[in-house]
Formats: sequence, structure tokens, C-alpha cells
Amino acid sequence: MNNTLYSSVLATVLFGMFLNTTHAQELRPRAVEAGFCASPIISWATTQTETYESTGIKMGGYYGLVTDVNLVRTKEITYFSTGILFKHIRFGLKYTDNYDLVKKEEMIDSARITSTYNTLFFTIPTAIKMKTERFSNFAIFGIAGLEHGFRLSAKSNDRIIRLNDTEERADKVNRTDNIVLLKESIFAEIGVEYTLFKRTKATFGIGYNYGLNSIFKRKYKNLITQERVAANIHNIEFQFGFIF
Repeated sequence: MNNTLYSSVLATVLFGMFLNTTHAQELRPRAVEAGFCASPIISWATTQTETYESTGIKMGGYYGLVTDVNLVRTKEITYFSTGILFKHIRFGLKYTDNYDLVKKEEMIDSARITSTYNTLFFTIPTAIKMKTERFSNFAIFGIAGLEHGFRLSAKSNDRIIRLNDTEERADKVNRTDNIVLLKESIFAEIGVEYTLFKRTKATFGIGYNYGLNSIFKRKYKNLITQERVAANIHNIEFQFGFIF
């Protein structure tokens, strides 16, 4: 009888310790969180090159995978944030230049040109992410850091107006000779995170991204003025995603 009672008490204590340990493990912040995200992008270019001006905002987008590495293991407040993103950036410029119209094997002198650029970059963000303590399944976060973009493709749709006001169009013109291979940006984002179930979270954020270097290569010059063409890209991003 005593042995049976002793065994029952011991089993109860051990089971309680197991539950307590399991509960503590569930509550312990994870070392790494991963998920996917996507975002529409509003982009525009700014330039100081003479005779060049922006044609306003263009719509693009990105999608990819994100990873947050917890830097303070006892809390969910500070992370190193990175990932891999495929970023479609569109922008437009209006300018005067000589234009090589390949389809007609013709060089158009002093043409008034409107170019809409469509670029694709493979980007790797490296940033610090800060989060507030959770309240009612919500947490507010902020991210700031650098983004390293590698050009995958670059094309443009061009509208060309001659001196006699006749018009030509050229679509999907290859622009890889003019667009940089490596694009560096600085960015910041603020958003909210909502816990859906245990480790599953939904996120939404609004961010601003500024290109530190010109989107054009240094060798790209206006054929009339021989001035180097330079433009910096601005993005406003509306990111949403899920963390598992």
C-alpha cells in the first residue's frame, strides 16, 4: 500500500515537472524565425542631370523569404533581420538625347524621349529589427538597415518624338548596358505583428527605401551633352507576410 502511494506521488511530481518544463520550452523565444512576405511598391526617380526629369510614380512589387535571428534569447525584442527578395522596380524619365532606333536602323538626332524602365533585382536586406512587448497578441516593430541588390534584368519602353514631331515607339529595349549590376539602398520600416496561433504570426508594415548609388552605370552619358546620367530611386513599400 505504501509502495503504491509512494509510486503515485512520485509519478504525479514527475508529470508535473514534465508539464512545467514543456510549458517553459513553449514560452521560450525562438532563436530563429522564418517566413515569407510580399509588397506592392511605389517608385520614382530623382535626377540632377541636365534635360532629365522624372515622369512620376510607377507601380512595382517584391516577394521573397525573410529570416529574423533573435539577439536576446530571453526576450522577443531585438533581431538581426535578413532574407532573399525578388524586387521589380519601375521608374520613368523624360529627356532629350540622340536615339538609336534599332528596328529601323536609324539614329534619331535630338529626340524628345520618355522612357519607362522595368528592372528586376535579387536583393538581400541586412537590418536590425526591434519589437515591443506583446499586448493582446499584437506587437509593434521597427526595422532599419541596408539592402544589397543584384540586377537580374533591365528593360525599357520608350516613346521617341523627332524634331518634326513624328513619333516612334520601342518596347522592351534591353538596358543592362546602362543599369548598374549592384544597387545599394538604405531603408526603414514600421509595422505591426499579430499572433494568429502559437508560433504563426501575420505582419504588416510600411517602409521607405532610398537608393544610395545611381541606378545608372558611370559610363552612361547623354550623347548630345556628354554629361553623365545619374538617378536615385525612391520606394514606398507596403509589406505583408507570415512568420511560422
